[in-house]
Amino acid sequence: MCLKNISMNFWKFFMILLNVTWLVHAYRDNDLTVEISAGRKECFYQPTKTGQSLEIEYQVIDGGDLDIDFRVSGPNGNPIVTEFRRNDGIHTIETTQEGDYEVCFDNTFSRMTSKSVFFELILDNAGDIDELEDEEGEWKKFVSQDENIGDALASLEVAGETLSQIKNNNARTIQFQAMLRALEAKDRHIAETNFVKINTWSIANIVIMTLVFALQIFMVRNMFNDKKKVRT
Repeated sequence: MCLKNISMNFWKFFMILLNVTWLVHAYRDNDLTVEISAGRKECFYQPTKTGQSLEIEYQVIDGGDLDIDFRVSGPNGNPIVTEFRRNDGIHTIETTQEGDYEVCFDNTFSRMTSKSVFFELILDNAGDIDELEDEEGEWKKFVSQDENIGDALASLEVAGETLSQIKNNNARTIQFQAMLRALEAKDRHIAETNFVKINTWSIANIVIMTLVFALQIFMVRNMFNDKKKVRT
């Protein structure tokens, strides 16, 4: 009977711990790499609640002079951030309205060159804290002290804090790796562009030097090639 109670308590502990794992989340992180065609504008929408923190980071990694027009608008359509011909940028917006925030990348000033843009949206779910606390209160009602497994409530709270810290660290690691990939792509594009420019100018210089050398030989030969007949 004692083993049966221990088994039931173990599964109860496991199920509650699983629920805590699902409840523990600090923010949502989304990153994309998009291609903005010449003369086009692309917009993306992020649903938010009042009191949340929205962090937006972007950088142009390929195309032309690596610049883009950037704009963020609130749910009411009013612009919050507007930038022109920028290579990169980072902004943190405290949401004062509930609704969809609009993030736009504008390449209409370019007539021939498309741009590749990496951007990341990090939404801090500060507005959901009360809701999470209510949900936590529900599972805490089912936990009580048990001499067989100790203070389960305290164990779950410690486990929840540990899981929260692990998830936050993992999310930051993923964010950092995504930024490193974007920087690597940007640096690779710059290196490839410089490589093409150097090769193009080198070939052009060789062709010009060859033509000049051939022209000099032709002119020197003409100088010593006197076709006039000498009369005696």
